[in-house]
Amino acid sequence: MTIIVADTCALINFAAVDEMGLLQTALRERARWTQAVAQEIGRSVQYYPALKPLIDDRWLGEPIELSSDNDRLGVGRLRTALGGMPAEPLKHLGEAESIHSILSRSELAGAVLLTEDRDAKYLARMKQVQVWDTTTLLADAHAMGDVEWARASDVISRMDDEGRGVRVPANYQDFA
Repeated sequence: MTIIVADTCALINFAAVDEMGLLQTALRERARWTQAVAQEIGRSVQYYPALKPLIDDRWLGEPIELSSDNDRLGVGRLRTALGGMPAEPLKHLGEAESIHSILSRSELAGAVLLTEDRDAKYLARMKQVQVWDTTTLLADAHAMGDVEWARASDVISRMDDEGRGVRVPANYQDFA
């Protein structure tokens, strides 16, 4: 089973269109998150109340703790590579923690990074980390028989209408 390490933006995509049930189905109890992502979701609940089950029901388990000196150094380097600045200590922290956790935790070896962040996608791929976006997650759910293509396409369109920056496939072949 492929483990998914989720970044905040992909999770919010589903909350923005009130499709948290579909997110839970698509994740199939194989997703994890880091402390920074969990904290960012906690701050985002006021804007996207549909995120509450992620926290209350612990869909993603306990946040991955990154507290060693090596973790802080690795996360700091990745955050800087993503454009993080000392004046904005939270900027790109979730993406950096997510990438670092995949690279540094043996139990996450081969895990997939779930993100919409273009720079995080690029950096992760440069570090040989497999990356999925929201559309890829839904394509996987479709391939597993968890969601029909028409529904997944509708959800992606609604996310796009909400300005979520998702990749909108032109046709079924681009989706699969």
